[in-house]
Amino acid sequence: MPTVILDIEGTVCPISFVKEVLFPYFVKKAPEYLDTVDFPIKPAEGLSTTLLGFPEEVTQSKEALLAHINDLVSRDIKDVNLKAFQGTVWKEGYQNGEIKAPVYPDAIDLIKSDNKVYIYSSGSIPAQVLLFKHVDVDGELKDLTSYISGYFDISTAGYKQEKASYEKITKEIGQQASELTFYSDVAGEVDAAIEAGLKAVVVVRPGNAPLAAPEKYNIIHSF
Repeated sequence: MPTVILDIEGTVCPISFVKEVLFPYFVKKAPEYLDTVDFPIKPAEGLSTTLLGFPEEVTQSKEALLAHINDLVSRDIKDVNLKAFQGTVWKEGYQNGEIKAPVYPDAIDLIKSDNKVYIYSSGSIPAQVLLFKHVDVDGELKDLTSYISGYFDISTAGYKQEKASYEKITKEIGQQASELTFYSDVAGEVDAAIEAGLKAVVVVRPGNAPLAAPEKYNIIHSF
């Protein structure tokens, strides 16, 4: 049975979903969540545990923390604490129906096929699960999580443009690297996967950034 590892943004769903739906929703709702926290933040259960991961100097006031968070979002920084906080906020949006994931139909077909499917995204694993539990299929919500064998994020596998991350994933899955195929829209991630011995393919979708050297890669436009 073939085993595939899928990136999310720009691979199985449009980049616009992240940039125009998920990020703005988070930026809008984050202040409401910070209103529930006492500043300066001290060790406590719940959201405070996540927020304490941010630098101490920005956890002294809501204004400082919010400015720091908005800066990370605007620069699309892959920060573990930011990703965890985003997942918490997005959960509300998915559960109340404000957020639905527009997964490409060909990606849905691949996920539901006989392939063994894993997900590797910089978004937190809880956020990944939420996305695949709330997939918009012709206006109806579908849950695809039963078709997915496992999830990896930057807290469990490492950063996506590092060879060691793919070596860790390979070990975790328990197969030879050559038996795994990784799909992503980001050339640097594909390079790292290939360096680790995986097969890897660049996925080109509408709105994705152009490749600097497309002749170097195996490229597809749909699965």
